[in-house]
Amino acid sequence: MRRFFRHRLAVWLLGLIVAGLGAIFSDEGREPLVVIVELLVFALFGEIVTQVVRLRRPETISRPIPLNAKPADGAIGTAKLRGVSGEPNPNDQRFQRFVSVDEQTIRAPRETRELPALWGRAAIVSLFVGRDGKWWSDKEIAEAHKSIERAGRWIEREASRWNAPVNIEVGEIYFETMEEKHEDVEIGFVSEPDGDAPLERHAGTKALVEFSRAAARLGFIDASDLTTKIEATIDADVCVWLLHERRGGRSFALPRDESSLPGVALAVCYAREANFPEPLKRSPFADPITFVHEIFHLFGATDKYGVSLSEYPPKMVTPRDVMRLDYESLDRLRVDRLTAMEIGWVDFNDSRYWLADGS
Repeated sequence: MRRFFRHRLAVWLLGLIVAGLGAIFSDEGREPLVVIVELLVFALFGEIVTQVVRLRRPETISRPIPLNAKPADGAIGTAKLRGVSGEPNPNDQRFQRFVSVDEQTIRAPRETRELPALWGRAAIVSLFVGRDGKWWSDKEIAEAHKSIERAGRWIEREASRWNAPVNIEVGEIYFETMEEKHEDVEIGFVSEPDGDAPLERHAGTKALVEFSRAAARLGFIDASDLTTKIEATIDADVCVWLLHERRGGRSFALPRDESSLPGVALAVCYAREANFPEPLKRSPFADPITFVHEIFHLFGATDKYGVSLSEYPPKMVTPRDVMRLDYESLDRLRVDRLTAMEIGWVDFNDSRYWLADGS
């Protein structure tokens, strides 16, 4: 996009120079109005040529891609945490409950950055929060990790369709705490694609406060201290945090630009979907669709449910898009063009994807 505007500026400057030289070296001289008209005609011609070239030769993606980025292969590995010790989960010993961290082994934290695109190695780290006096069981946590891995394989499958170098890894260490505090649920309304809907007010703020309380119980100062130190132990291009609530509620994502804590972004995933937070009436269900949907929100994807497909540009969104949720089976969902653009897998300025067919 910046290159396109540089081309336009060059055309206007060249037109100004040509018109000025014409006025200077003309034997009879020319009126200022004539010079202005010549400049406008020259610039208009340049604009037409620039637009034609832009459509015929789409711009390449300008965002930086990590040097170590590899094609998606569908193999979901475990992300190692250097200097972090844990206690193996008896139901899946690949994963360990956090015990302690040796801060002397932590490298200098990387500069906090936004999550503009889902590229390269992405590590998913989980914090399980017990509720209503009941902890997450080892079996439930093991099942949740299987669901996260399934979500990761699906993301890599879709990344392959779009030639996006994405490799999903699941953190070998997970965190677990119990939240004893009970807060009243304040109901408000939020504007959604299909109209106003009731929603818990200040849900994001509550999640950040709870995240910080959990971090303190685990031995960290707050949520920022937890995420900064732990992310510094992982060799990944980006870290995604999932906050697993052991209760019913409406899952949501809190990107960094909406977070009041520096460097903190997380997806809040409830054990069962409900309109408002409530105690669990059945066993937890870790839904891979929820994980994918909320993770994509962290990278800029928008909800597309409740809106007629005719409202979108042709062939950019179909009923199968994961941000639309028309199906309850992950295998029937996919990443359509508009969502691929939003999460950075396709450049918005690449006309190939605006003009191509809908396959």
